[in-house]
Amino acid sequence: MDANRTSPSEAGLLLGDGLLLAASFLGWASVRFGDLRAENPLYYDQYVTLFALVMLLWLALALGLGVHRLPAGVEIRRVLSRFYRLFLVHAALLAVWVVSLKTSTFYSRAFLLLFLGTYALLGTGFRMFWVQMLRARFRSGVGLRRMATVGVHGPWERVHAELERHPEYGYRLVQHATHLSELSPESLDELWVAPELAVEALEWTDAHSLRLRLVPDLGFLGAQRTRILPLGDLPILELRPEPLSYGLRAWLKRALDLVGASLGCLLLLSWMIPLLALFLVPRGGLFYRQTRYGWGGKPFQIWKFRTMVPDADGSRQATAGDDRITPLGRWLRAAHVDELPQLWNVLLGHMSLVGPRPHMTSDHEAYGQAIRAYGIRHWVKPGMTGLAQARGLVGEKDAASMQERLQADLYYVENWSFLLDLKIIASTLLGLKRWV
Repeated sequence: MDANRTSPSEAGLLLGDGLLLAASFLGWASVRFGDLRAENPLYYDQYVTLFALVMLLWLALALGLGVHRLPAGVEIRRVLSRFYRLFLVHAALLAVWVVSLKTSTFYSRAFLLLFLGTYALLGTGFRMFWVQMLRARFRSGVGLRRMATVGVHGPWERVHAELERHPEYGYRLVQHATHLSELSPESLDELWVAPELAVEALEWTDAHSLRLRLVPDLGFLGAQRTRILPLGDLPILELRPEPLSYGLRAWLKRALDLVGASLGCLLLLSWMIPLLALFLVPRGGLFYRQTRYGWGGKPFQIWKFRTMVPDADGSRQATAGDDRITPLGRWLRAAHVDELPQLWNVLLGHMSLVGPRPHMTSDHEAYGQAIRAYGIRHWVKPGMTGLAQARGLVGEKDAASMQERLQADLYYVENWSFLLDLKIIASTLLGLKRWV
């Protein structure tokens, strides 16, 4: 879809979302006041102003953040991630407005929570329904854009297989040709060509009022995703774009870390530390620290509950039946409770709740030399759990297994979303590998 053009499906999503927001507000206003006519001074004098602010602020954010955009593929994860970003920013700005103007005495906090919570639920359900409806429409062949591919050199087998596998992309492949002269422009809406045919293809598509797409073959670079960055009038192709390089997304992830780590410390560590101290302090101490490598490849001290005898060699990886592990430590490791002090690392900003797991110093050096793209893992903070762990890719340390884990880490770096973090946390806690 064209970035600057709003399709009917995108307009419908924007309109439906706005109606749900208005319905959520007015529905709970009716419950609270019963009478929404102008004769009701409490509603009319205060809540009408709030309603106008809610709608105008939402419209500005929705258009500015592009949350109604439905990119090729229409992934529900991306659609919901954009919606939650809009929701959190919208709610935060409303809270700032209410507090800064000292109008909180006029507005019920229960009303605001119920109204926003209802909108979040309705907005989530509406988007899931809309995306499924759009996918079904494309699969039935309705609304597909007719396109052809041209060229000898190019990733055409992968392109054709992807289009055949995912009709929800919104395209129908009409023909593949090696020369433009083989095409019939009357049966096409778009033309996809290899870069070496760009000049000739541009003249041909301009003459027949068709849209043109260039398809470079970048598979040899090993990058899973790319992005076009405008530099004035120059397009710059970025390999391995990072969603977390955008400040707002990084702050959103940090907020999740602070909330999650604070709750974990309050609900778990507050009683677990005194209890374990009774058993671990007399046997060499409660905590154990070890050097790991984190964001930007910088070393930091990771915290764990002590599970080994005091004089154990910390540079050697623990193995099954390791005689250095104490009986209590064996239970702590089996239940993964020994990792909980890393909540403190999360609060300090050394780690995140979700991210590539930090390796021991010896493994870090060995993998860095053996695996070409290993350093990409350090573009984000290491995590208490990660996509590889959620998928069950743990334990084995042979080259093939480590490459598989690295691919999961690279996918996370290039495809991060708030919803993906939530899914990884849930799948880790519940052991549901199919979620991710």
